[in-house]
Amino acid sequence: MSASNPKSQMAEAYVQKHRIPELFENMTAALIHTQPENAKKFMIKYLETLKQFREEKGDYPSMFTDANITAVFGMLDVTNKGFISMEQYRSALKTLGVKKYNARPDGCEKDQITLNTFLTEAKQGLSAATANFVKLS
Repeated sequence: MSASNPKSQMAEAYVQKHRIPELFENMTAALIHTQPENAKKFMIKYLETLKQFREEKGDYPSMFTDANITAVFGMLDVTNKGFISMEQYRSALKTLGVKKYNARPDGCEKDQITLNTFLTEAKQGLSAATANFVKLS
């Protein structure tokens, strides 16, 4: 959008404030992952789940379960040492779609990120990444 047009600036500010691009990106990823028979019903349910979270502080809709995150960790820890490197940690989180994450998690000073730390950080990052709304007043 043109920065010189006040209407465009207002529209862009609105879209960014309400995180509309992230909402559609996450909903599209969930659609592709799930491939429901009725996409419209799925999207309605997805939005209802977001609304319910806002009202009740429940779980954000996420296509990654603890088992999925654990499997990612397991693929990286091929020798079963019980930890992954910081480089693997950063790469895995980015692959999962986590853009903002703890740059200094437990174990970073030894370059040994455990499954527990990875699970915690991944879930927090995924939760933040899927928080597609601002609190309504």
